[in-house]
Amino acid sequence: MPGKALEGRPELAALFTDDGTTLRDKFDPQLLDRAERYLHQARRGYAPTGNLQFDTHMDELLERLEDSPSWKPPVLHQFTSLLDQFLRFLYDRFDAQADRYGDRTAYLGPPKPDAKGEIHPWPEKALQDDLLQQLSAVMTPDTVRRELIDVASGRTDITYMPQPGNRYVIEAKRRLTAATREAVERAYLAQAAVYTATGPPFGILAVGDHSDHRSGSSDIEDRVWIIQHARSPTEVPRLIVAGVLPIGRATPSALRVDRSTVHP
Repeated sequence: MPGKALEGRPELAALFTDDGTTLRDKFDPQLLDRAERYLHQARRGYAPTGNLQFDTHMDELLERLEDSPSWKPPVLHQFTSLLDQFLRFLYDRFDAQADRYGDRTAYLGPPKPDAKGEIHPWPEKALQDDLLQQLSAVMTPDTVRRELIDVASGRTDITYMPQPGNRYVIEAKRRLTAATREAVERAYLAQAAVYTATGPPFGILAVGDHSDHRSGSSDIEDRVWIIQHARSPTEVPRLIVAGVLPIGRATPSALRVDRSTVHP
């Protein structure tokens, strides 16, 4: 009986009639909205933002991850939380000007001359540092770390470890040539996948696309996808979420259309 289930839960009980069988007729709409967001977060592992494009994008990624036989608690809640913050990071940085957070996000814009007047591409570390700071600020303290050694005989870029044995690696790369899906998978998938060898079969690959952006870049939905990869017929497929962020980009007013991409 609902009434018995509500014993010891006075806040929930207040939503129902005295017999505990039906909802009361009058509610504060804001209370219902908050309850809906909380229940959504408890069921799906993240809270909807109200941004239809973002929320739809997140749901589409989760639907793909649900295909994995390893997508079960607590893994699904842990990786969903990480994916939520990674996708928020990408959405924010896609829109951000290079001076949004001072030197921290300068890499989003054109490289600056050094003391000798020479211009060099932004280093991979610029993206890694920005993402590390973002995740460290929002995830549980001491669960996000940089460059964890002895992982698949290597050293990870960013590691999220919410509990012993459940380790999720974010591999951060910078690419000077076009970061197409095919190029990204060919160059970085094997490394991103190997870090999942002794943990849940999920990981993240963050790529800073430092190629020529004079004609702009494709939208964020084109730049985030899930790669399935199995290294043997019997291995549970690894599911790697790839996100490509354009960096070193010009201001919108400096962009020009590439005529080869224009279709009548």
